[in-house]
Amino acid sequence: MISPKLYRSSHVYDFFMKSLGYQTSIDRFLRSVSVDCPGDAKILDAGCGTGLMGLHFADRFADSTLVATDLEANFLQATLANAKTRGVDKTRISVGTSDISDPTKMTTLDGEVRTLAAESFDVVCVGAVIGYASDTAESLRKLLSLVAPGGMLLNLEMNESFTGKFVSRRYHYDNIPISQMQQVITDAGFQLNVKKFGLRHLPAKFTRTALVARKPLND
Repeated sequence: MISPKLYRSSHVYDFFMKSLGYQTSIDRFLRSVSVDCPGDAKILDAGCGTGLMGLHFADRFADSTLVATDLEANFLQATLANAKTRGVDKTRISVGTSDISDPTKMTTLDGEVRTLAAESFDVVCVGAVIGYASDTAESLRKLLSLVAPGGMLLNLEMNESFTGKFVSRRYHYDNIPISQMQQVITDAGFQLNVKKFGLRHLPAKFTRTALVARKPLND
């Protein structure tokens, strides 16, 4: 099992995500998710790590813009490096440090503090990170508040299988039950679909499940 200490190095984390097949399996799963949004979609990848989810959607929507945030600045640099590898123009990407406890606030690498506007993103994606918030349910509510009408929040959360729970403990990932997440999402007026990973999504299938929350258009 990979040591939790390796997450401190974006290079090592990126290497293991790619070499163990997690990046490929997650990217394959993301291609199966239907996204109905404009070509110039605004995307937020909160707790982006090395940018896998956000860059997938930035690549998928050629005129989109991406805001990528993470607690550690070195992961933001890794996201920009991976954008170059994927052919995503870095002028379409804004990065900043942010604590997942309040994902509406970010600090750019130049030190500028920004507040992300409510209902300003067509796609908000997050992958197994809200369990690190001081209050998971409140973090989730704040993420939902950033979704524009007709937009989507996609959370590739740690599942509740033996493997998912083992990895969560290993990485000190203290999350609320998925059933409670579902309640928070539906209470916010979102339509929710919980999607399981299939065999073609190994090895991510062992630890992840997807919560796909769609915000209805305003009447």
